[in-house]
Amino acid sequence: MEPAFAFARTSAFVALSIPATFLFMPLSWAQNTGPAPYAPPPAAYSPGYAAPPPAGYPPGAYAAPPGQYPPGYYPPPGAYQPYPPPAEEAPRVDPPATATHFGVGYKIGNGLGFLGGDLIVSPIPHVVLDLQANTFSVNTTSGTATGFGLAPALQMDIREPGRSTAYVGVGYVYAKLSLDNVTASASGMFINAGYEWKWSFGMGILLGGGVCYLGKIQSTDGTTTISRDAQILPNLEFGLRFMFL
Repeated sequence: MEPAFAFARTSAFVALSIPATFLFMPLSWAQNTGPAPYAPPPAAYSPGYAAPPPAGYPPGAYAAPPGQYPPGYYPPPGAYQPYPPPAEEAPRVDPPATATHFGVGYKIGNGLGFLGGDLIVSPIPHVVLDLQANTFSVNTTSGTATGFGLAPALQMDIREPGRSTAYVGVGYVYAKLSLDNVTASASGMFINAGYEWKWSFGMGILLGGGVCYLGKIQSTDGTTTISRDAQILPNLEFGLRFMFL
């Protein structure tokens, strides 16, 4: 009788324990898996994430990262200074030529025609000696006389040596002509003003204009005569030169 009673008691205890286990398991699972009241914030709300924290977390746990403002905050006027405008690039300036004392070139004008050259000598700053020589021809009553001319000039440059500059020049002109066996000569003066463009490698272009006076030319051998009256004429000079010292 006693073994039968023990078996019945054990069976009843097991029968009651199984329903109780299933009844209280959801409550226990919820208690073990729910978030702690002050648990660290989830990764979704770590610093740098712009979304607001969920309700129930303590104030300050989700402070804005350094340099950022919380949602709904607007900085006061003047908090953000505008970027300064970009600096303007300085214009490129061609360096001055280093060869400024001696050069040669092609030179025309000053009453001496279109085939000639010159030597350029600058002993001191702003002072240039231009030694021009040309061959040319002149129509006379007895035919066309041919000859040569010289036109040394003193040129004053406004700017420092090696840079493009305006200039003023004054010079003396001498011309000698021949026709058959007759030779005649004349002299005169000129004054010019103009501009000379210069480059750092030594090249220069000169262009100027002014007034030229050329005296009377007259000579004869009784048969052939070379004659031209004195003249005051508008003057033009052009030079293409290269300085190498």
